[in-house]
Amino acid sequence: MEVRLQRRKIGMNFWRRFFKRKLRKNVTPEVKRLIEDLDDHRPFFTYWITTVQILVLFISLIVYGFGPIGFTRVQSKGLVLVTSLSLQQVDYMQPANLFIGPSAFSPCMRTDKLVFDAIQKERIAENKTGCCIRNDESGCVQTSEQKCSTLLSKWVKWSYENPGPTISSQKGYVTSNRISGSVCGQDPKYCEEPASSYPHEWPDDITKWPICRKAVTGKIQAEDHMACELIGRPCCMGIYGECQITTREHCDFVKGFFHEEATLCSQVSCLEDVCGMIPFYSRDSPNQFYRLWISLFLHAGLLHLAVTVAFQFYIMRDIEKMIGSLRIAIIYMVSGIGGNLASSIFVPYRAEVGPSGSQFGLLACLIVEVLNSWQIIEHPKRSLIKLCSIAISLFIIGLLPWVDNYAHIFGFLIGFLLSLALLPYVTIKPYKQQLKCPYCQYVNCIPFTHDWCADQALPISFSAYSAQKKLVSNAKILNLPC
Repeated sequence: MEVRLQRRKIGMNFWRRFFKRKLRKNVTPEVKRLIEDLDDHRPFFTYWITTVQILVLFISLIVYGFGPIGFTRVQSKGLVLVTSLSLQQVDYMQPANLFIGPSAFSPCMRTDKLVFDAIQKERIAENKTGCCIRNDESGCVQTSEQKCSTLLSKWVKWSYENPGPTISSQKGYVTSNRISGSVCGQDPKYCEEPASSYPHEWPDDITKWPICRKAVTGKIQAEDHMACELIGRPCCMGIYGECQITTREHCDFVKGFFHEEATLCSQVSCLEDVCGMIPFYSRDSPNQFYRLWISLFLHAGLLHLAVTVAFQFYIMRDIEKMIGSLRIAIIYMVSGIGGNLASSIFVPYRAEVGPSGSQFGLLACLIVEVLNSWQIIEHPKRSLIKLCSIAISLFIIGLLPWVDNYAHIFGFLIGFLLSLALLPYVTIKPYKQQLKCPYCQYVNCIPFTHDWCADQALPISFSAYSAQKKLVSNAKILNLPC
């Protein structure tokens, strides 16, 4: 008897005490027995996904640490060695994390035109750069002519008057000289792997040069841009693929990705560095579409995880006891993926994590459960109004800048539709299909002739048509004009 009291009954969910919900008095013993005999499931999916979410967050905390806590951007200042070999005051703005935890996630599922247009502009500008060599032989850095001091440095740039190494169309035949370059620490003449030789000549465009994995030793001292000490290399900053030639100290201060092996920003994929996980199929073509469901296991921090665990333990576990692991998994995953997809479409430049779309899909389950058990619970309208009030309040909270309302709305809609199909339905009275719209039957078939819609099983009356046809037949027999 004790076991039967713990069974999850339809319409009697976790909120029954808050809503003071109970069965109607006119519910017959047969219906009560039917409700009691419904399958009682174990919430295996709730336990599994909650455990995975907890493990993922704590592993992230161990690997990446904590971000700054607060509501606004946090400004960090410090003296950093920059490419001018001087200490400069550098300001770094980092978004604060209200949820207490790691705060870096970027949707990298598709090629974004604005992001890659900005990257392309950087490459066009980089193609016009040269090697800025300091006069005191303290080092060199790849930069534009405007940023290279004419008093302290000299800017080495290939041109038609002072061309770089030659380009051969076939072995032994020189076709043109290079005017794109020079590049500090890299030259086609002084690279063994990959070598610039026919038919794999490096193009006259430094943004298409590969990374030199093995340099030639010996005559490098003859070239100024090869003999100088390189003090700046590519550093990837931010979450949109920004790249800057700077020192390692500066790059570490702004928490960027420093590329010791490269000499140009065009040789690295900053967006791929930020996205991480499985590398892109092509460097300029993000294809990490699996983020749509992987993000359901990630959280912005401890507070975010605490909300998820509480919701899933009290709400999701209760629903799973009634409908089973397979159905709850379908509603949870599809609602979450649909919410993330809507978020990536409507707010593509905003980092989002968490199963908020899934949670609103489960909230829709509670509403559908009230609708499905309308005939067996007392005051169903009162319960429905309370649930809708909670949903509206949460949508209003979604207007805050730290919450994604697009994931909430679309997760709720998808969860509502799935719940209509998957949740059990209990009825007491016989169900009678009544078509209150007499013209709705014509949406599927319009009766142009007497038997045009005969196979559609539509209750269409042809009495007027039959009477008119009979009148025409009688007129023909009597030779009367129709």
